[in-house]
Amino acid sequence: MAIVQKLLKRVRRYANALKWKGSNARLPRADDGSRLLHLGCGTIDAEGFVNIDARPLPHVHFVVKELAEVKFIPPGSFDLVYMSHVLEHVPHQAAGSVLEVIHGILRPGGICRVAVPDFDALVRIYEADGRSLERIIFPLFGGQDYPYNFHYAAFNEAWLTELFRKAGFREVRGWNPDTCDHHDFTDASSLRVTVGDTSYPISLNLEAVK
Repeated sequence: MAIVQKLLKRVRRYANALKWKGSNARLPRADDGSRLLHLGCGTIDAEGFVNIDARPLPHVHFVVKELAEVKFIPPGSFDLVYMSHVLEHVPHQAAGSVLEVIHGILRPGGICRVAVPDFDALVRIYEADGRSLERIIFPLFGGQDYPYNFHYAAFNEAWLTELFRKAGFREVRGWNPDTCDHHDFTDASSLRVTVGDTSYPISLNLEAVK
């Protein structure tokens, strides 16, 4: 079974590489000419982005089953790679390797922009809600309503920053979905959980510069 899976992965990578060569010139660009990649786009079809997802939805340009399969993209192809609540779907041992792959497909000065469930925030919500798991069970473990919607890793600011730096990025900083560029859509990066009269953001939003 493992051999079959490896063969299928190679076939997908080869097919995507051929598709990239044939369609690269026609793929979307931002109004300013930037090349933007939405990795794990799900149902969101944001203007100017090349969309990659595990599901073959109508707006998805390339289908990959694992994030590291984007190795078919030539080095230095993108100015921005965006992932919102996607990296936690990767086994925690592989998260750093995925960031290394993304580092490779970014141009110098390019940005890897990531949103993930903030474990520290979930702990605060857990304590504020009388140590009940009900409000944090979904961001902690995923919706688990289809095969790809399971979480395998947890992140806080210190851990994600360390993974970025180990992957070769030189600057790590926060980003705001309401004010940053190339983010005129609503997604999980703005998620909040309310306990009593208090609303808690649950997303850790960090970006790193190549």
